[in-house]
Amino acid sequence: MGTSHKKLAVVVTGLVCCLGCGTSGGNTIISHLYYYYGPEDTLETLETSEINPENRALADLEKAMVLLELGRYEESLSALRSADSRLEAVRTTPASRTSRSGYPPWQPEYHERVLASTVAMADSLALYDVVGAAAAADRAVAGIAEIGCEECDFDFTRVLAALSYGGAGRFTDGIEVLSGVVVTGQGEDLINEIGRRLELGTAGVQPEGLAPPPVGSERFVVAILLLGGGPYKDVAKLEVSPDEAIRWCQYLPRDFQPVEWAAMDLEDPAISVEFTDVEELAVSSLALRAQRVIAGEEVPVSPEKRDLRHWTSLPASLQLLVVDLPPETEVADLVYYSSDGFEIDREPIEVPSGWWGGPIYVTRRIP
Repeated sequence: MGTSHKKLAVVVTGLVCCLGCGTSGGNTIISHLYYYYGPEDTLETLETSEINPENRALADLEKAMVLLELGRYEESLSALRSADSRLEAVRTTPASRTSRSGYPPWQPEYHERVLASTVAMADSLALYDVVGAAAAADRAVAGIAEIGCEECDFDFTRVLAALSYGGAGRFTDGIEVLSGVVVTGQGEDLINEIGRRLELGTAGVQPEGLAPPPVGSERFVVAILLLGGGPYKDVAKLEVSPDEAIRWCQYLPRDFQPVEWAAMDLEDPAISVEFTDVEELAVSSLALRAQRVIAGEEVPVSPEKRDLRHWTSLPASLQLLVVDLPPETEVADLVYYSSDGFEIDREPIEVPSGWWGGPIYVTRRIP
């Protein structure tokens, strides 16, 4: 057995023993497995390991992200639905709040709730299920409103919701959700372009749903990019009062960002735009919960223990690339770059045979 396989065996053995631990154990192992051994090994481990009942919803979310990276979008959606069902059972069944580890069932942070619906949109658009994408957009938009976090940057989710609504012919809903996005520079240009397409829809010019667009209408790529390694939870304290503190946690950046941005290799190249920095979002989300704990509006998941469980496979950066394709284009390369501008990888994006016009959806998770 080679060195790498020995290391993997150790990781998998540890995972079987402690996935579901309330401390950092299970999450640390999943994170190590995903970012250093890849999605296939992570998926195999998730599917063959014994997972404590209180953490099965979290395992479902990890599985959903892995399946998205592998391009298995329908299965990713199934895992997201399973996670939602488990979390709903926790909310409605008090008896389910017991666990053999001493920790209650995992509950997502505010941003994790919304990003689960965001991933569902990305999966659905990759499948050209615009009705499903719009339904996920409804959940995401409602979740943002319910959380009420003014400091949380959900711009990517809002823009993706606008695209989902537009794809389903709900152009007015798309325009409304897009109005909540405030950006500058390239982001502002992209928002204006998406708004222009939605306005065409309200005027009856843009084709609705999955009906074949008329010959001569615009052909464009919508690349949904989930890049890099998202933040992780570490130990911290929460100062409740000058003489009282409880065990708490904090989000820290993960040193795993090989891909920073992407571009479509055309005569007039288009560059991806970051709409959400997930670390900043996670920090704002956790800060709001801390404020509510101090105010007595919420209680910590486990006051006597630091609960470091979190969705480890979330990306660091949520980006979009929308670009028109010249009429004669049959294939164009999507190129991934490092922070210093070096090309890391490229993949050809082929225009489907007989595609007259409308969006070509591309969803990618690149750790």
